[in-house]
Amino acid sequence: MRAIKFTILAALVLPILTTGCYTTQTGQSKFTFVPGRTDTVPKRFDRPVAEVLTASREALNLLGTETPGQVDPKDKSQVIAGRINSRYVEIKVLPDKQSPASISAVYIQVRTKWRNPDLLMASELSNQITLALIRAENKRAANSAATTTP
Repeated sequence: MRAIKFTILAALVLPILTTGCYTTQTGQSKFTFVPGRTDTVPKRFDRPVAEVLTASREALNLLGTETPGQVDPKDKSQVIAGRINSRYVEIKVLPDKQSPASISAVYIQVRTKWRNPDLLMASELSNQITLALIRAENKRAANSAATTTP
């Protein structure tokens, strides 16, 4: 009888203890079955926010599709939202606290269909943003070299 009571109690309490909430990049709270796990990949770039925002959009459109984003007037950050396969992606780009004019802080959050974190896709998206910034820099260098040569 004691084992049956323990089993029933465990069956009732275990689902409650293994669920929780997480905060999105826009500040909303959402339900998840896997609470307490790291779900954001932070990155800093030595570029202004406008350049990093363009590179982030390019990288997201390369891997998936972009959905309408939001601008948070409180901390002047921009959040790009999108989907990659069945994953929900949010990229928050804001000026860095140490040097707001020239350094950008980027926070990449990727969640699966069941709202579990996907750090592998977030790191791949981070690499694609870096590559998009390199491609943009190479285009600028090629354009300036073409205009300066006689």
